[in-house]
Amino acid sequence: MRQFTCFTALRLSLPLALLLAACSPTAAAEPKPVWQDEFDGPALSAQRWSPQLGNGFVSGTDYVTGWGNNELQYYTDRPQNIRLENGELVITARKESFTGPSGNTSGTFGWTSGRIRTAGKFSRTYGRFEIRAKFPRGKGLWPAIWMLPEEPSPYGTWAANGELDIAEGWGSRPSEVAQTIHYGGMWPNNVYAGQTVTYPSGAMDDWHVYAVEWTPGKIQWFIDGQLTSEKTEWWSARGTPPSGEADLHPWPAPFDQPFYLLLNLAVGGNFDGNPDATTPSTAEMRVDYVRVSGLEAERQPAGQRPTMTYPWTPVPARPALPDGNLVYNPSFDWADTDPRVTPGAPRLAGVGQSAFWTLFTSDGQVQLSNDAGAGNALKADITAPGSVNYAVQVRQDGLNVEAGGKYEASFEVWAAQPRAMMVKVGGGPDRGYAAYSGEQSVPIGTARERRTVTFDMKAVTDAAARLEFNLGNAGAGPVWLDNVVVKRVGNAAGARPPASDGNLLYNAAFNQNSAAHPGISGVPGTAFWSTWESGTNGLSTATSGGEVTLNVARVDPANNWHVQLNQTDVPLVAGQTYTLTFTGRASSPREVGVVIGENGGSYARYLDARAALTPTPGGLTYTFTAPVTNPAAQLQVLGAVGQPGESYSLSFRDFRLVPTPK
Repeated sequence: MRQFTCFTALRLSLPLALLLAACSPTAAAEPKPVWQDEFDGPALSAQRWSPQLGNGFVSGTDYVTGWGNNELQYYTDRPQNIRLENGELVITARKESFTGPSGNTSGTFGWTSGRIRTAGKFSRTYGRFEIRAKFPRGKGLWPAIWMLPEEPSPYGTWAANGELDIAEGWGSRPSEVAQTIHYGGMWPNNVYAGQTVTYPSGAMDDWHVYAVEWTPGKIQWFIDGQLTSEKTEWWSARGTPPSGEADLHPWPAPFDQPFYLLLNLAVGGNFDGNPDATTPSTAEMRVDYVRVSGLEAERQPAGQRPTMTYPWTPVPARPALPDGNLVYNPSFDWADTDPRVTPGAPRLAGVGQSAFWTLFTSDGQVQLSNDAGAGNALKADITAPGSVNYAVQVRQDGLNVEAGGKYEASFEVWAAQPRAMMVKVGGGPDRGYAAYSGEQSVPIGTARERRTVTFDMKAVTDAAARLEFNLGNAGAGPVWLDNVVVKRVGNAAGARPPASDGNLLYNAAFNQNSAAHPGISGVPGTAFWSTWESGTNGLSTATSGGEVTLNVARVDPANNWHVQLNQTDVPLVAGQTYTLTFTGRASSPREVGVVIGENGGSYARYLDARAALTPTPGGLTYTFTAPVTNPAAQLQVLGAVGQPGESYSLSFRDFRLVPTPK
């Protein structure tokens, strides 16, 4: 249960699985019980557990909705969501209309569920944490057993203070479970390392014993007594961003402090996407017991910090091609005998001349081929779009993207039917899948056209960056890619200055055009602005008299982020308080989201508010304090939920963002 846009884990290979299974557990002696709950009483023990309520959490002075993951559920402490039954804890997710109380958690939500934790009641450093549980199946269901540090942590905020995920289940992938740790720098400089493992027997909706044995310098995961994964490398840094090994907290930080337990069943969001028609309207996560024991091995010293790779660690850089292109085999025409094709280069299964390219799919499906009739372009015939944009991802790794550089990614693309795709140049798992370019929505027409995305590299140099073409969640049918180029075109600019009137938002009157910042495709006067929609809402945009109007043909009944009005590259300074004002109206009373935050990475929100709009124009004012310096933050106005089949329009004008006078 973490804050991040995209989770891509490696399946445990058979030889390693056999090797791990042959290993003996950490402790030679029998574990010694120190804490347990068998759930035998009439109700949940208030001495052991506290429910968490709502649809998010407070971070500093801001409220983060969706628990930082765009989750749909509202957590309650009602017996309909949390109860004991026949010696078992039952956490039930229910599809129902639920209105939260006033305050940060107000609003109406389409799902309820339960989340409990031992914070302030029980936490421990090291030991064996064992839970017997069964998880529910169903698209968008996200059961989790995990641990967080007792606060305040000496290592700062998440994830420099650590997170240990014992077991997380994808409701749509019942044969697999995730085992993960989060660590590194304080958000947004956090990273994680995880393993996706297959159940030794059965599936997620069978009873299993999930356990971790946590000792100094080592964390091991078990399912039904079988060792399934192990971690012995992690780190925690003081700086934001981390600057080097001298900035690190002593080994084995952060996993040398007391952590508490959490049990919950989330619905929707970034991990398994949102529910669909196959998802049951009620789903139960059942827990038979939670048992914590001490281990003899926890008394042993952690030893020396292991040699490991950090984001700032130089790695061998693959040289650019003679024309400066960082993409190898850019036109899908390098034969396997080409001397530029190294023996270990990845390939697309079943596709000739595809060296250096990789395919990732989650719940999407695609048939890949070379299209000889289109100059050997890569043809991606999407047969199942999936629920998230990365459900079908064509990717190239190994791009050397240098700090302080200005980059251009361009490619030829076309499709059988007009659609969009998300393009991203970013980091891999050791960089927390950071989005150096932001996540760029690129429209695709039926004629071959060259599209271009530019960005400044404001992170530490990454010699293993990735170019992603994310084709999921935007309809079925073929898409063609050819002549792909990523190259450095100059030096990154500093933070853009305010407009002449001091406004940090450009083109607030929707009356400017710019070749360098073309704005919303086909809509004049929208320089520096962009829109995005999930692909199913029939969004159209127009401007008139200094006002921009978003017309939504089909409402999304579950997610307000299905439609967005955005401006990126907004410069913010840590500790500075800002005031945002604008005027808005809607064709019918609607509540929209107002967000200022990170453009990429975990998409953390510095301002996360709501605006109640009516057909009468009204002025809105918000203040927030930037938690970090970000020269390229993003303003987002999110759409509104409603009943299936509804249409609506939103109109805005006079956006202004300025530092608040002290």
